[in-house]
Amino acid sequence: MLPAAALALVFLMPSRAGAQQWIENRSYAEGIGIKLGSAMVFHPGLGVEAGYDSNVFYSESGLIGSARLRIVPSVALATLPPQRLELAEGGLTGKKPSVDFRLGIAGIYEDWFGKSTYLEKRRDFGINTDLFLTIFPYGKFRLKIYDDFTRTIRPPNEAMPENYTVDHNTAGLGFLIVPGEALETGLDYRYTLNMYELSWLRPAGNYHKHDIEANLKWKFLPKTAFVFKGVVTPYMRWSDQLVTGGYTFPLSNSINLAASIGLVGLFTPRFGVAASIGYGAAFFGRGDDFDSIIASAELRFFVTPMSAIRLGFIRDIQPSYFTNYYERNEGYLGYEQLIVGRVLLSAKFRLGYWKYAKLYDSTGESDAFTQNPRSDWPVISATGFAEYRITDWIAINATLVFTMAKTDCELASTVTPGGFIPESYTKFEVFGGVRAMY
Repeated sequence: MLPAAALALVFLMPSRAGAQQWIENRSYAEGIGIKLGSAMVFHPGLGVEAGYDSNVFYSESGLIGSARLRIVPSVALATLPPQRLELAEGGLTGKKPSVDFRLGIAGIYEDWFGKSTYLEKRRDFGINTDLFLTIFPYGKFRLKIYDDFTRTIRPPNEAMPENYTVDHNTAGLGFLIVPGEALETGLDYRYTLNMYELSWLRPAGNYHKHDIEANLKWKFLPKTAFVFKGVVTPYMRWSDQLVTGGYTFPLSNSINLAASIGLVGLFTPRFGVAASIGYGAAFFGRGDDFDSIIASAELRFFVTPMSAIRLGFIRDIQPSYFTNYYERNEGYLGYEQLIVGRVLLSAKFRLGYWKYAKLYDSTGESDAFTQNPRSDWPVISATGFAEYRITDWIAINATLVFTMAKTDCELASTVTPGGFIPESYTKFEVFGGVRAMY
């Protein structure tokens, strides 16, 4: 049974759409664990999902569907939270650990089944690992060390035998100064490396970047805080050009800047807000720069102690494979409900408007590699997730995902020289599964 504290954590965390919600969100994924010694706990887990994907290759026409299988074993080792430490010490209070540690790893076996020859030999094994270490987590000076690695298996956007497999790692070091209950200030450094395993995808898809982030949090009310975040990011591509489908187009490094102020708070027992607004800029060696307002806002309505509604909006800049960047404008509506401590239901609808920077060739001509060029791409998605916990550590679940992108734009094919691929598609995914988490 999910305790009320775990439910509150589920509702307050940023929600993610898509299958494998129970891997992405630790509130779904872990049980009480096996205690190791006086301060550590071990969490083993295993999940199996089967389902159907209506459009494996994100095609506009001639869709290729596939039965799907996903098997996810996972293990995690973590320090006990203070509440369990107090119970372990016979009810002692005030004792807080000097180290907060977590190490987790999940293997994700992916397989596709169908009549098309393009589905043969597509099976592969993804990885998701995370490390988080905080020294003196309750002290006035706190040191953070963290790392996150994923190996993601993704079919391409046109029928071909290889997957677009990506290795992505972010490592970070940070410190936080907490002189009192009302104020926190810190500085983080993160290094990110993104690597495509297919050699011909590496020039455009591979990059590395450095994030230097300063942050401030001032709690001026018991449950309400003012926040500031400023980030400087040197972003470097693997190569200065990409050759694909008989075309060559230039790529560029950039310096990205972002600064925002915001408010996070629970104003009443039933209503909370997390909002920020600021300025973002990206300066590229070639092509279009970005210079605009960035913002995010989420209204949280706690309808009952066991249900919540989220209404939000995001505007920011994201890296793009073919061009310098795309501007993301996205609104979403979500609902989460816990029934009798055993049944968890969630739904999320997302409407996005993505605006891409123009493509240029080496002569400076724009839109040289597109047909019906349009920089604006509406994107719609809807996700439903349901889970029933048979016991505290065994559950069955179901996930339904609908995604649609509508645009007249066609990009140069990576398979057929001189050919173009429509970027518009509609896709349904449905999964049912069982998992054990302890």
